[in-house]
Amino acid sequence: MPRFSIRNPYFIVVICLALAVIGINAFTRMPVDLFPPINLPEVVVATFYNGMPPGDIEVDITNPLERFFTQASGVDHMESRSLLGVSIIKVYFQPGTNADSDVTQLSNLALADLKRLPPGTLPPIVLKFDASSLPVCLVTVKGQGLNETQLHDLAQFQIRNQIAVVNGAEIPAVFGGKYRQAMVYVDPYKLLSRQMSVMTWWTRSTIVISFCRRGT
Repeated sequence: MPRFSIRNPYFIVVICLALAVIGINAFTRMPVDLFPPINLPEVVVATFYNGMPPGDIEVDITNPLERFFTQASGVDHMESRSLLGVSIIKVYFQPGTNADSDVTQLSNLALADLKRLPPGTLPPIVLKFDASSLPVCLVTVKGQGLNETQLHDLAQFQIRNQIAVVNGAEIPAVFGGKYRQAMVYVDPYKLLSRQMSVMTWWTRSTIVISFCRRGT
């Protein structure tokens, strides 16, 4: 090669100039994007059960959901973590699959498998998570004198609504804390005297209970 270059200097110069022109032309036409679309779809499924140990979360929630998610088409592999009160499953799909379709598949499968999970398990949160939809910021809520339920309500009904109206921002999901619950004690004998069952009373009183939960 060195001998050929010495004998044909003009040929080597022409090749170098041609490569330089092609490189400059390709550089000027190269599309530039701050967040380029990378089609490597990943879906995150978060399932909450307040107070359940990680070992029970893995056996009773994570493993059944993983087995059920194998029915989705285009799944490449799955990763999961079982923490205190929460199960996080990451499902990686084959490159080129439609991310919205993947979310729909896992949402339907998660809701179908919800009845087999321990009673009291909250409906899973299914989110699309790919390289082009990484979060740009995380907001952490903490406060002295407020318990986990009050912090969750503050983030859910105030901070979340303020962030959701920002131009270009998606509605963020709230993770952590405790959901507010209402315990209602019903006297079955008084219901029986009015020829009502517990289910009938609950159907007629749903609006009232919901109003009390928001107000407390």
